Amino acid sequence: MYEKLLEPGTIGRMNLRNRIVMSPTETHFTASDGMLTWPEIDYYARRAKGGVGLIITQQTQACAQLDPIDPYPRSARLDDDAYIPMMSELTEAVHLQGAKIAVLLTPGGGAQAMGSPYETGRSGIDEPMNVGPSEIRCPVADRPVRRLSVEEIHQFVRTYGQSALRAKKAGFDAVAIHAHAGYLISQFLSPFFNNRDDEYGGSLANRARFLLELVAEVRRVNGPIMPIIVRLSADDGIGEKGRQIKDTVELAKMLENAGVDAIDIAGGTQQVMAWVFPTIYHEKGMFTSYAGQVRQAVSIPVLVSGRMQDLEYAESVLEKGEADYISFARPLIADPDLANKLKAGEGECVRRCVGCNHCIGVRIWNNNTLRCAINPLAGRESRYPQGVGRTDVKKHVAVIGGGAAGCEAAYTAALRGHEVDLYERASELCGGQVKLASAPPCKDILHHIPKFFTAVFAKMENVHVHLNTEMTAEDVKSLKTDAVLLATGGQIFVPGIPGVKGNPNVIPADKVLDGTEKLTGKVLIAGGGQIGIETAHLLHEQGLDVTVVEMLGDILMKEEPLTRATIMPVILGSGMQILTDHRIEKVSEHAVTVTDLHTQEAKDLPFDTMVMALGTKPYNPLESAAREAFSDVRVIGDAQATANIAEATKAGFFAGLNI
Repeated sequence: MYEKLLEPGTIGRMNLRNRIVMSPTETHFTASDGMLTWPEIDYYARRAKGGVGLIITQQTQACAQLDPIDPYPRSARLDDDAYIPMMSELTEAVHLQGAKIAVLLTPGGGAQAMGSPYETGRSGIDEPMNVGPSEIRCPVADRPVRRLSVEEIHQFVRTYGQSALRAKKAGFDAVAIHAHAGYLISQFLSPFFNNRDDEYGGSLANRARFLLELVAEVRRVNGPIMPIIVRLSADDGIGEKGRQIKDTVELAKMLENAGVDAIDIAGGTQQVMAWVFPTIYHEKGMFTSYAGQVRQAVSIPVLVSGRMQDLEYAESVLEKGEADYISFARPLIADPDLANKLKAGEGECVRRCVGCNHCIGVRIWNNNTLRCAINPLAGRESRYPQGVGRTDVKKHVAVIGGGAAGCEAAYTAALRGHEVDLYERASELCGGQVKLASAPPCKDILHHIPKFFTAVFAKMENVHVHLNTEMTAEDVKSLKTDAVLLATGGQIFVPGIPGVKGNPNVIPADKVLDGTEKLTGKVLIAGGGQIGIETAHLLHEQGLDVTVVEMLGDILMKEEPLTRATIMPVILGSGMQILTDHRIEKVSEHAVTVTDLHTQEAKDLPFDTMVMALGTKPYNPLESAAREAFSDVRVIGDAQATANIAEATKAGFFAGLNI
């Protein structure tokens, strides 16, 4: 299995040990002046150690003095010889692990750059204008844009070539040109941004001139051997005003004729950023058909990315000849050992990405360093260079609750060498909050979490899983153990609204999500957060008449931004009635009284069933008993404070690590 993914390949004269490519990921580990740091190097080296064939770095600025706005805070740079030494440390670290590495060079962010001047501390003091092919603003950045002159474009080309030469000196195996995601090159290619009437605008050939000149300059300075890869948006995602696949196919032919060695297909711009980082609501392999069209038009290798978490699907893409390489970003954040596990025949033990976008939408977009919701070591490679390490003092650990926090705690403690007993009242691991969260439409990918733990625990002799085991206080007291980790999770919060208690027509959302209650007729959902909206989505797909009542001014307020941007049009266009700024006052047998917080008008809303989805609260009935019997008791995950899977995983990891 996975023969195609594991098959050696060649890009130009660069030989790769497999068809698995790590596509670019921002990390925010780079220093504020663009210098690489050891956390950054260790992050990449860990993926190389995991068996990946080729790593393409995060975007690296080649012309920072010409495009003065940093697209991301802490972007890497290669526009000066001062950056070569640490870049050479990176390439050496990757090469020592048997992988090849390409630098993703960009001339800049252009009109859509939303960062600050590269000189730190200047934000708010002076704001240089964004630059671009024309004065057209990016609708998202909405900053003034200065049109580049022809001479400035030529200067970009010369400067970019100098940075490409530095990449060669630093030991990179290839140069990847960043024509993706609406950055400066992509803006020249797109008729949305490029309305020039000179040799750099108008026809596709003219709009492609800047990119083709960059290709020619990289080839000139680095010679015929070093491969050139172009990372390209197949479709801007902005309709007829942008560049679509028809133009991309023609562009691919131009690039092959210009001597490019491979084309890396993705999609999107800042206006449709969820295409750049597809969410769980996007289709699997959403750019595969585009890659297939490009591959039919050229003879050079084609890489493809975009919701490729399903490894079986990725294998089929290669088998069908729709692409030659699979570019994984988030799957390799979730499990850096993905390639090695496939090679060892342990595909079931891959910790598969669940597409939650915690890495980008929660962390990077808030100017934090990279983290992963399900892999607590991601971004902490320098802190734990040997993983969790083995303990000198082995203990017996009892973990009560087999959800995300409990499983992660048990796994980490077992990796440390402790003897672990894990008790779960359900008939399967993660049978609580994770199972509920996987019930709504498009959320079935969360099943990968219990599948991973089930697989790895089966291979670990020091983990003993006890399913269908609901622990009582007396059971806890009778344990023979050195430490007790309580990970009993959370439960739906039901407030004391008059008429709710004892009402047979009012049920908690978990009874809907776990399938216990089969509803019919008119459903009213109290709560427009993630639980409420996902429950509403599920019921609407089942054909029910759904109304959502939310006291705040909007719904899904805590959802990851890209996921929210994707699902909101679906929810708002579904025909469901969404009442925001409405407070529930009281409930009768088949109606709820709500108050419009703007007009203070009260009205009754009829229902057949009312579903309570006003959040969760900790469920922790065993702490007192545990503390009576044991000195080392820790409450983790939702049992301590309800949050999300990222917080649960982190809590479990550090609990297991610090036993």
